[in-house]
Order: sequence, then C-alpha cells, then structure tokens
Amino acid sequence: MPDHRDKVSLVVDVGGTNTRVALAERHTILARSVRKFRNSGFDSLESILLRFEDDVGLACDAVAVAIAGPVHDGRGTLTNLDWTVEREALANVTGAQTVSVLNDLQAQAHALQTIPHSHLAPVVAVEPEETGARRLVIGIGTGFNSALAIPNGPGLMVTPSECGHILLPAGNSEDLELAGFIAASAGFASVEDVLSGRGIENVHAWHASRLGESETRSAAEVLKGIRDGDGLAKRTIETFVRIMGSVCGDLALIHLPFGGIYLVGGVARAVAPHLRNSGFVAGFRNKGRFSEFMEQFRVCVVDDDFAALSGLAAHLDDLRSGQRTGHS
Repeated sequence: MPDHRDKVSLVVDVGGTNTRVALAERHTILARSVRKFRNSGFDSLESILLRFEDDVGLACDAVAVAIAGPVHDGRGTLTNLDWTVEREALANVTGAQTVSVLNDLQAQAHALQTIPHSHLAPVVAVEPEETGARRLVIGIGTGFNSALAIPNGPGLMVTPSECGHILLPAGNSEDLELAGFIAASAGFASVEDVLSGRGIENVHAWHASRLGESETRSAAEVLKGIRDGDGLAKRTIETFVRIMGSVCGDLALIHLPFGGIYLVGGVARAVAPHLRNSGFVAGFRNKGRFSEFMEQFRVCVVDDDFAALSGLAAHLDDLRSGQRTGHS
C-alpha cells in the first residue's frame, strides 16, 4: 500500500449492515485496499478502522465517511445501527488533517462524477435534454433516502435529506390498507417501512394477512419465491415496485432532476429485473395532468456496490481543489 500520506485519502461507507473501507488517490480507489466488514462483528466504526489499519494501514491526509443516517455539524448517528460517528474521533484515529462526514446518499451522488456508463442499467431510457442539470440519487437498501446533486463549478453541491421517514403516500384503497397494517404495529407508516429490505417483508406479511395467514418471510426468501413461481411473492413485488415508482415520481416532481434519477442500494439492485414488468414506470408517471411531463426523466439502476467509496474520494478531491484555490 502507498505511504505517501499527502496524496492518499481514506474513504469509509458505513451502512446499516456492512461497512466498506478503502484508500484512494484522487478519484481512484486503490482496489487492493478495499475491505468489507460486517457491522455485527464490531462495537464501533473506530474498531473497524483499527482492524483496517492492522491489515492495510491508515497513512492518509484526508478521510471521508458516509453514514446511513442524518449528519449535522460533523456528527452523525446511524438510523438502523446504534453507532455515532464524529469528525474529531475520526481525526484522532486516523491522524488526518481533513475530515468530512456525509450522509450515505450524498456520497452516492458525488459518485456520479466518476461512475462508468457500464454500471448504469436503464429502467426508463430517456436522453436528458439538459447538460449540467440536477440529478437525483435514490437509495433503497436497509433503509430509504435520496440526495440531490447540483452542478457547482467543476464539482457538485449535494443536498442531504431524510425523506425515507416521511409518511407513506397512499394512492388507492389498497395503499391505505397497507399503511394501516404497518401503522398498527409501528405506530407510523413511513416510506422506509415499505421501500427497504424490511419493507419487502412488511408488504409480504400484509398480503399474507389478507389471506388469513400469519406467514413471515425475509426479503431474500420473497425474491427466491418469485423465481420459484410463488404467487404471493409475485404480488408482494408488484406492490413494492408500483409504490417504488410512485414515490420516485413524487421525488422527481419535488426536485426536477432533468439530468436523471439514479437508483442505488442492495434492494434496488435486487428488484431491478422486475422494474420494467411490475409497474414501476406506470407508478412513476401516474401523476394526473402531469403524467406526460414525467416522460422527461431518465431512470437508471446503479450496479456498483462500491460507488459510495468513489463518491467520497471525489468529494475529498473537490475539497482539496477548493483549498488550493482559496475557496471554502
């Protein structure tokens, strides 16, 4: 591994289930340094970094961490994991002079600067009419969230959100019934309660309850059921995909990302084969008199499990460029 600290960044993507760590030179991830750790085996991010140091080393001048949770003033707490990440603690562990903590979807949005087209699988193939337009990243995995990427000179300004925790929209009587089913146990039916890994499980449990059954299945079991021809699994994914399209369409109207919409996350990749034939496009464009307007937005699935690391590297490179030119 390289020992020229002044040119090397440490990039860390902390998800609800796994943490990915790597070293980078400018935008380039050093492939031999990439490591993936299961969070359940550690009690903190710092303990993961110490393991990484033993294996690879922590010689770097900058570090950027993306977490699956809200970040404010250099401090963030994961939504689905009892960990807190703080800028000062990261500086102490790594010795880096530049430290940045971002929401995970912000990191994914920064990756749009470098991600190759070969990792983009089109769902709605529309050629963007505007160059340099805003782009929206929507993450569906352990949780749900989005981030807007706005062109800002040679780099990007990326705005965070926690939109997965808003109230689940209900476009018909079935959606209202589903929302009521979830609220009965959770007290509140959020977007993330349907559009996430546990969301697939919730939708399946609701469909089973409508048949008088109390069966529960994991998301992986539901997806396997589709391959095995299971009707209940098929209805589960049809409901999931239709609501996914509707929520993504709502976010498109809010942000107007004429540069495209990019779906990221393990669940988004897992359901990608079902998006075209299970109602995603119809749900996305079903916006009343704005339905034709919705035809302008391209939608792709990002097929890159390590895109957030590339995004963090690009973000740190933008920070360095700003420092060299005297911009904050």
